[in-house]
Amino acid sequence: MSINLTDVTLTNVLIVIVIAIIVDALFGILKSIKRHEFDLRDLPKFVATGILPYIGGAGILALAAYVAGSPFEELFLVSAAAIVAKYLAEIKDKVAALFQVTIDK
Repeated sequence: MSINLTDVTLTNVLIVIVIAIIVDALFGILKSIKRHEFDLRDLPKFVATGILPYIGGAGILALAAYVAGSPFEELFLVSAAAIVAKYLAEIKDKVAALFQVTIDK
């Protein structure tokens, strides 16, 4: 099975992943500020351990999908779906906690 994604599609999927990660990080920062737990000195460590590995891993898979094609295209799409689903769930939880609302599953 060959998907034959274009480089534009790969780039767009990677951009969606990066946006989901950044939005989640911003809501996490807002949540920690609201709880009076935010410490600017912890931010570099958080970026290095909680953001860059996901972006880097997705970027490597996108590059492999672009260069080698199948089966990396399928692997990239499945990984992208899992990563975005994870971050959407975390964003939902953070928005619910931040605004003290209940969001149904």
